[in-house]
Amino acid sequence: MKVEIGQAAVITGAASGIGRALAVALAKRGVRISVLDLSPELAEETVRLVKEEHEKISYKPSTPSAIFIKCDVTKTGDLVAAFDHHRSIFGQVDICINNAGVAEKPSDFFYEDKSVDGKGSWRRVMDINLTAVIDGTRLAVQAMKGRGGLILNIGSAAGLYPMQFGPIYSASKGGVVLFTRSLFSLKKMGIRANVLCPEFVETPLLSDLPPREMDFIYKINGIMSMDRVIEGAFLMFDDESKAGACLWVPATKPTQFWPTEEEKKKVYD
Repeated sequence: MKVEIGQAAVITGAASGIGRALAVALAKRGVRISVLDLSPELAEETVRLVKEEHEKISYKPSTPSAIFIKCDVTKTGDLVAAFDHHRSIFGQVDICINNAGVAEKPSDFFYEDKSVDGKGSWRRVMDINLTAVIDGTRLAVQAMKGRGGLILNIGSAAGLYPMQFGPIYSASKGGVVLFTRSLFSLKKMGIRANVLCPEFVETPLLSDLPPREMDFIYKINGIMSMDRVIEGAFLMFDDESKAGACLWVPATKPTQFWPTEEEKKKVYD
């Protein structure tokens, strides 16, 4: 299965950043979108942009081009209701992109958490970045059974290499990477699940980092364009051999699948 006109996608965290960029890119191919997020104003802008792309290609679906569904991905009830609402409007789930994510703040470093109720801020990072990805994937597979589909989970280069000022973020994204790489057998059901691991991109998530961390990123890694992230996503969407694949999109090197041949040698030779 590839991306085709008339398909319908569920995208979490699609009000801005990578989620919005993917929604617009899919709209250029005639995909209808459910924008799942907690920010109505930003989400409605994504909806508007999707409609504009459909108009540009003269695509006039019998359903709305896009809808906004308010959804807290950490709440299974919200996710279930969002998938149900999407299917009531579009009738099918062809594509699911689990993109919603947050980063911890250095001021909330995990070892400073003295809570006794198990609700430290670091848990929110794990709940959004990893648990909700597993939950969204679970619901997508249920919706795609018998018809096939595409699942793209948004990881991070921080899930491939440790990030010293974000150990919980790194742990959550590492979980997303290995979770998704373990789903290659879904291909037997006509479902391809892959994970995209970009380095730093200019998004609202990045702008929340303190100046010290931003300086480090600019000097050591650099910031990549959103176009490279989109190219990476469609590389996996369009290649029907990719299932359980992990694509690393570094800022200063060519895009490549992970583990690289060099990394494989460390483990298998």
